[in-house]
Amino acid sequence: MLRCYNMYFILIKRKFKSFKNTISNFTLWQFIKNSIFMFAGSVLLFAIYIAFYKVIKYLNNVELIGNMLTWKLTSIIFLMSFSMIIVSSIIISMTTLYYSFDLKFLFSMPIDAKTIFMDKVIDTVFYSSWTLMVILMPYIIALIQIKKLGFMFFVSYFILLIPFIALACVFGILFSLLLMRFFPSSRTRDITWLLGSLSISLVYIAFRFSKPEKLIRPDTLQIVAQYINYLQAPTASYLPSWWLTKAMLSFSSNDFSSFLKYSGLILFVCVIVYLAIYYLSGDMYPLGFNGAQNTPRFKSKRNRTFESIMSDKFQFLKPFFLLFSKERKNFQRDVRYWSQIILIIALIFVYLFSVRNLPLDTPDMKSFVSFLNIGIVGFVISAIALRFLFPSISLEGKSFWILKSAPLKIEDIIYSKLAFYGLPVVLLCFLLISLSNYLLGADAFISAISVFSATIMSFAISVMAIGFGGIFPDFKVENIHKIESSYGGFIFMASSMG
Repeated sequence: MLRCYNMYFILIKRKFKSFKNTISNFTLWQFIKNSIFMFAGSVLLFAIYIAFYKVIKYLNNVELIGNMLTWKLTSIIFLMSFSMIIVSSIIISMTTLYYSFDLKFLFSMPIDAKTIFMDKVIDTVFYSSWTLMVILMPYIIALIQIKKLGFMFFVSYFILLIPFIALACVFGILFSLLLMRFFPSSRTRDITWLLGSLSISLVYIAFRFSKPEKLIRPDTLQIVAQYINYLQAPTASYLPSWWLTKAMLSFSSNDFSSFLKYSGLILFVCVIVYLAIYYLSGDMYPLGFNGAQNTPRFKSKRNRTFESIMSDKFQFLKPFFLLFSKERKNFQRDVRYWSQIILIIALIFVYLFSVRNLPLDTPDMKSFVSFLNIGIVGFVISAIALRFLFPSISLEGKSFWILKSAPLKIEDIIYSKLAFYGLPVVLLCFLLISLSNYLLGADAFISAISVFSATIMSFAISVMAIGFGGIFPDFKVENIHKIESSYGGFIFMASSMG
């Protein structure tokens, strides 16, 4: 047992050394690039802090029920964070536990499987939660300043935050552990990606359809007593999100016995749950890992595709249709694309639902919102183009030399990608702006102008995304999110917003 603990701490130490070596080996350009992104991130966090500060101040100043409003909002935010971390851990745990690049090396060493498992659990907890926890920080700081809670409140929150996110991640870790134990196959990861994306979509849709604006509009409830009961009712009292809310509320009101009660509950459940999965992993984790290395047998049909038929009829367009066929097959085989499409469909439903529920009474206001909608749809299209069009050239990876050495023009490569990814983006923009205008009941003339403008804009954004992706390619990056967050992606988004 002592040897396992020593090896575990060696694995933890290697993470810190790896991070230290990465920082110390930064080139000047990498240092400047990361400094720019850190500055941009700090500005964004400050803007989030200002928004939270104004919301909390407004709620806290409401007579009689201000304190209840503030803590009700806090409980909802903790619940949504808990739910999103669960969904994120379902997706990330599958990769970190079974497909990390260093797992084969670790399993070849004289290291206990449970030690490797707990090492990857830390990776899962960190990667599943760090973004949400950073975004939550401005809210907590604003809450402390408005209510004058002091530095010890922040310390208590930070201490309880660790078991809170650990409990959220245990759902995804246990799900992956059981799934790979009974269905040990590399295809299981693809199913998990789709299930995770579907779960995120359902959580987001459920949150929006619950109309959280009722929290700051008590006039929408017919009876004041109903509103008071809504504020006083626990928000999922059986989940750690409510335990964290009660612990923080108790600390703010100097009720330390209640604070210790809920803090102890979070810590106790966290320890028990992780001890359980630690012992389960001894037998289940190696079996799941072995199964994850197996690949399914490839089955192919000899049916002629649409592209091959068209290339025979139009010989001068044969390179274009063959490249188009390649893009289509890559798209069909990569489950990450399908998971992103599920999220986009959910966002569209929520967007149209929000447009439909806008309190607009006059025709002038409807036409004005229809005009503003062009910019909002443009932002949505830019984000989609950043996800699908901008990385398309970089995702050719190390096999790009095959295209370059083939008797193909670079224009054919660009046009095939633009046709495959760009046309659906233009169609999506057309449908989105048309349905929005229909739900708004906007003037026919304004609707026609907005549809025409948005369609032309979406085509221009698609061309820009492909162009910037070709100017700033990165054929060595395997993670698509790193391509999106590169300086090339930042320049594309800034240019498309301009």
